[in-house]
Amino acid sequence: RNNGFAISTPTSEQYSGDGIVMRGVGYGMDALRVDGNDALAVAEAVRAARDHAAEHNAPVLIEMLTYRRSHHSTSDDSSRYRSKHEPDLFHAKSDPIL
Repeated sequence: RNNGFAISTPTSEQYSGDGIVMRGVGYGMDALRVDGNDALAVAEAVRAARDHAAEHNAPVLIEMLTYRRSHHSTSDDSSRYRSKHEPDLFHAKSDPIL
């Protein structure tokens, strides 16, 4: 699951490249990226990855892009690295439950 932060550090500062999905390719495995906020897209991606893994006896990496609305842990204060209004904006525009 890729929520854009590695605890309090943006993933853009944690690694270079196009997300985690390319790591799978670098290790010689098939990989795909899916909107982790879309339950139907996740179900389809998992089904396809499972079918491919079973047919080819090979691993498949799935990167699920999502959003962490709250702090990473009880010792994390996410308002230090994003505005206090950002989670509300996500909720209003993209919350998968609504």
